[in-house]
Amino acid sequence: MVDEQPGLYVYKMNKKNSPEVLEQKPQKSQQLILKHTEEAALTQLNRTPLGLFLSAFSAGLDIGFSVLLMAVVLTLFKGVFPDPVVHFLVSTMYPLGFMFVILGRSELFTEHTTLAILPVLQGISPIKKLLRLWGIVYVGNLIGGLIFAMILSYFANTLHFMQSWALAQISSDLALHTWTTTLFSAAFAGWLMGLLAWLVAAARETVSQVLIIWIVTTCIGLAGLAHSVVGNIEVATGLFNGNLSFAQYIHFLVPVTLGNIIGGVFFVGILKYSHTTLSGKEEEVDIIADHTEKN
Repeated sequence: MVDEQPGLYVYKMNKKNSPEVLEQKPQKSQQLILKHTEEAALTQLNRTPLGLFLSAFSAGLDIGFSVLLMAVVLTLFKGVFPDPVVHFLVSTMYPLGFMFVILGRSELFTEHTTLAILPVLQGISPIKKLLRLWGIVYVGNLIGGLIFAMILSYFANTLHFMQSWALAQISSDLALHTWTTTLFSAAFAGWLMGLLAWLVAAARETVSQVLIIWIVTTCIGLAGLAHSVVGNIEVATGLFNGNLSFAQYIHFLVPVTLGNIIGGVFFVGILKYSHTTLSGKEEEVDIIADHTEKN
């Protein structure tokens, strides 16, 4: 007979009716997740400004492949399948850039940096370092994204697999919402991205991390939620193509940034930290010893 102790061990009962441990399950406790997340955050907070910027700049470029593939799919299948099917297909391309960035350990404003508040809450890092981290990573992500958007806009009609009208549709779908709608949409996206960072830290295997990234970011794309880094590229393509004004670009960028911060920092960073620290110290149970004592 094989049985499991959730989060601890997988064991079986031997001929003497005693539990025999087969393996320890690869499930981290919430305290261990918090510890690993804080260690990663401290590493980010102590990096040099140039190192942070280059990593964030790279992330801003890499995540642009999400927008590229979304535009390709929209170009290929618009009018071929019903609109809901096309929307779903486009949404499945949304995670691609996130996989490049997160698995590549580049600095993404809405993923790593929202949980960088944890060392500040612990009192082991000043808020000044947090604000420096956010500022450098945010600027690096934006500049990298703007360059990618400029390249997409310039070559859109010369590439056989993508048309500029697809980029225009993607950008207008985001930029034409009201300030409040964008703020709340971005808060949900930031919330999901914070959960993604927490779950990726909880996962032990790369396959699990890929699945988590795909599920969470597909939800963001499918729901059309506003993400400040990807959204920056999407809306910037409309700006460079002349479909949107600079005022509309800023009208999108401000609330999406605030919303992402609110969703990631409060609903994930502060709440996860609070309930984990208040849950007390984790206790390990020796199943074999307990069973032997009872017999």
